[in-house]
Amino acid sequence: MNDIVMKAGVRSAVGKGLFALRKSGKIPAVLYGPGVDALPIELEEKTTARVLNGLTGSTLIRLEVGDKKFSVLLRDLQRDSILRKILHVDFYAVPTDRAIRVHVPLQFTGESAAVRDFGAVLVHLLSELEVECLPKDLVNGIQVSLDTLEKVGDSIAIKDVLLPSGIKVLMDPEESIITVTAQAAEEEVIAPVAAAVPAEVEVMEKGKKPEEEVEGTEKEPKETKKEAKETKKA
Repeated sequence: MNDIVMKAGVRSAVGKGLFALRKSGKIPAVLYGPGVDALPIELEEKTTARVLNGLTGSTLIRLEVGDKKFSVLLRDLQRDSILRKILHVDFYAVPTDRAIRVHVPLQFTGESAAVRDFGAVLVHLLSELEVECLPKDLVNGIQVSLDTLEKVGDSIAIKDVLLPSGIKVLMDPEESIITVTAQAAEEEVIAPVAAAVPAEVEVMEKGKKPEEEVEGTEKEPKETKKEAKETKKA
């Protein structure tokens, strides 16, 4: 599915020239993949940020570079650690005639009766599945319904998920995706915290070496008594 279209230009700026490129409102990127030599490209900053924010690595993009068109996946995205602006993008050109392996995120839908009626807790064990498919069969997410989780102990395994056509999971079908557990009682939550306190205190005491401090405190009174006896004899 080529629902998303992006346009790019061939990039000449490299190294120190990337600073000026970013100042001009462009984002440096690179395109590579089977049968495609690594191609430095540049993207318009505002459009790119709008399209890529929230995009998953399993979303197929049609990237147009001049008069050439590529089916690509977002492989890597680097951001400024403070401003969160996109600094660099890697695109992977996928072959259209053979299967590819990607990680597709899971999308949870519906409501668990165990949570709604009994206050149980959902424990998420997987957030994505590794799959194999042709690029034309690639999906943005795989839906998992929570409606079947009716009581504590219920779970959903990979084999229970209805997969879209053309998708093959490359993981153990018996592996659990999500399970329902009882909410921990208050005393069960407090007990581990209370048990951990002595260990923390013990570490702090070892660091301060209180034994040495006590010995140092006791020596001074003994020396003072000795001096007092010598003064009396004199």
